[in-house]
Amino acid sequence: MLVVNRRKKHGVDFREVWYAKEACGLDGIILYRGAEKPIGKVLRQVRTLITDLTLSEEEIVARCQKDCRYQIRRADREGITAEFKTGNAITEADITEFCAFFMEFWKSKGSNAESGNFEKYKEEIETYAREGVFAITSARQNGRILVYHTYIVGDVFVRSYQSASLFRSPDVSARIVGIANRYLHKADMMYFKEAGKQIYDWGGAGLREEVKNITEFKESFGGEELYYYDCEDVVGLKAEAVKGIINLIGVLTDD
Repeated sequence: MLVVNRRKKHGVDFREVWYAKEACGLDGIILYRGAEKPIGKVLRQVRTLITDLTLSEEEIVARCQKDCRYQIRRADREGITAEFKTGNAITEADITEFCAFFMEFWKSKGSNAESGNFEKYKEEIETYAREGVFAITSARQNGRILVYHTYIVGDVFVRSYQSASLFRSPDVSARIVGIANRYLHKADMMYFKEAGKQIYDWGGAGLREEVKNITEFKESFGGEELYYYDCEDVVGLKAEAVKGIINLIGVLTDD
């Protein structure tokens, strides 16, 4: 179980709790992410894929589909390298650079990527980085970043959080970006395995038509299907009062 203290407003703690098997026993407004069973109000059931990092590198790669294995091997011939940053090694500049890249990626997909969203993503990542539970990894060719991955990092698990690439950039081969993306996932798994993590969570693998291609990409790595829950629990009289205000007006003013 990983507890992230996101903020405190009006004397109430807003927390995220990752991979809980039971209630955490803390007061506040608590968002459970990846809970083994329902805790409080169920917001959604999540289908994901899990890769077992206790397996050997050879066993992990062998579970990948044939074309996935080929593209991972091909990365070396294309001069693709990986870089990893976790915990205190992540700087403000790293976060700003990633957020700018991520917003451009969203724009390339035709998604809304206004400046307010940039600040929202940046603040969220700063919270995780400050708590020491965040990782940023990248795949590069000739020094240019082609792919970014970010992760929530716990004691024995790592959970894929965001992914962004130059897949739609007119001056970069989509084939090379695809190779870099697969290579980076494999390199990330080996990096976290070396760090003692046991579970690599692909961060969701939905069955809706609009995410079919993303899910198929994740499935090509041979992970095992798992369902868990995202839930909200409001614990304590003060937390219940603040939650009531949120439900009524939608927002909270600063203390």
